[in-house]
Amino acid sequence: MRPGMRRSLLTFFLAPLLALLVVRGSVRAHELALVGAVVPTTVVAPEPAEATPPHDPLAAELAGGRTTRGFVRHRMLHFTFDDGPRLDTTPRLLDALDAHGVKATFFVVARGFDGNNATDRAKAALLREVARRGHTIGAHTYDHANLTRLDDEGIRAQLDAQEAVFEAVLGGRPWLFRPPYGARDERTDALLVERGYTQMLWNVTARDVESRTGEQVAEAFAQSLDLRERHPRGPGGIVVLHDTKPWVVDAFPAMMAELERRNCALLASGEELWDVLDEPSIFHEATGDRPRMQREADVDDAFVAARQEALRARLATRCGG
Repeated sequence: MRPGMRRSLLTFFLAPLLALLVVRGSVRAHELALVGAVVPTTVVAPEPAEATPPHDPLAAELAGGRTTRGFVRHRMLHFTFDDGPRLDTTPRLLDALDAHGVKATFFVVARGFDGNNATDRAKAALLREVARRGHTIGAHTYDHANLTRLDDEGIRAQLDAQEAVFEAVLGGRPWLFRPPYGARDERTDALLVERGYTQMLWNVTARDVESRTGEQVAEAFAQSLDLRERHPRGPGGIVVLHDTKPWVVDAFPAMMAELERRNCALLASGEELWDVLDEPSIFHEATGDRPRMQREADVDDAFVAARQEALRARLATRCGG
């Protein structure tokens, strides 16, 4: 149960009791006043419960940002999955994400959700399930088109078509965008900025496109982390995977185990731990008048410190003290 919901339920059940106590207190005060007693006359009401903001799977607050590859000077990762959801793989991945307490961003190819056949309806229901489980959803064009090979009208047609599908299935348009193949140039960038999109690329891979087994994906992920540790712009970043690949689903538990293994070693040496972020907001920076490619994410030190403290507390027992 979410903290906000727990507070709401407590307020619901305690409010009548508090009201009764106030009434009784007032009566008692009146009685004491008759015999010359001094009583307090102010009753302090409980503070209202803090509202928990609703989850927005379409991340409207991240609109209009600079293009990012995810460079960050902390051991922070955010997982993203392209091309799905797919009926025979994505449900298993959602369960694996839940089992490890991870929220991700899914970049969706819109074609295949807009028909009335049973498959399209099932995929639309699955996309809504992705949103219901607390993940973020971005766009990946209507039919996985390479935008750099289209003219301006062709690009706008892709954006119009994908937005119509999102509106029909999720009730709103997407604001995060990942170009297929990572293909982009100044012209495509300008057209996407025109529509308010924030492009999210990546800088951590697991070579899942050329792999065929979970073991290969997990090994490639570990190698990618080694490379990130030596990168001059920092170890963290955005991980790109594909939820359409069954070997990615197979590999995910091993990838989480690899991060925990590394964290136990880092905990013992007193170094910063790997932190898996639930949403990509730290990589967002408003476009403004500056160049539209973000160099690296600017993360608040207090935010990092608080998350690291919580991570260390959780890992202290799991890593053997």
